[in-house]
Amino acid sequence: MIKKLLKIIFVFILSSPMFSQQANDAEANENSNPIIYVEGFGGPTVVKNIGISGGVELNCQSGKSLFSFRYINAVGYRQREENYIIAPRFYKSEDTKEYALLYGGRWLSDNHSYSISAGISRVNMEWAVRDLDDVRHGYYENFYAVPFEANYKWFYSKKKSNLIFNAMIPSVGVKLFGSIGEYSFVGVGVTVGFGFSKHY
Repeated sequence: MIKKLLKIIFVFILSSPMFSQQANDAEANENSNPIIYVEGFGGPTVVKNIGISGGVELNCQSGKSLFSFRYINAVGYRQREENYIIAPRFYKSEDTKEYALLYGGRWLSDNHSYSISAGISRVNMEWAVRDLDDVRHGYYENFYAVPFEANYKWFYSKKKSNLIFNAMIPSVGVKLFGSIGEYSFVGVGVTVGFGFSKHY
């Protein structure tokens, strides 16, 4: 009888932490915030010519999977053909607008993350040339492409007393981005984001 009682107590002691851990995990999952954030970015870009770009991106993470919607406006500049005395003059030779859906992976640490993504995009491109008479000739192209990007991001690691404060503290990072298509481009930039970069 005593042996049976000891066995029951022993099994109960072993099983209690397991049930307690499951309850704690369920409670943590129930109370944790979703990982969703928006970021703006910008930096130098190469389309057909060197230029600059800027964009905005909405990100949502589930597990290690990252889903993103990205908009980029990339422009390139070309030197005018006429002679110059003091400084060269440039004009906008490319104006690229990209709307992209991306899927990839994102890996989190305590206060930073890194991610890689690729997907499909729709690109609207206007490119132009100016002749010796300074007459502008513009052309338009619309095509599908394969966007890609890699990110490294730093963010606040601790939960504030009010969770909304974590969403208001900006994150910063660097982004390598581009698109492979009829006219490809690649750029690198600095990112500033707001939202929930991790579970708090």
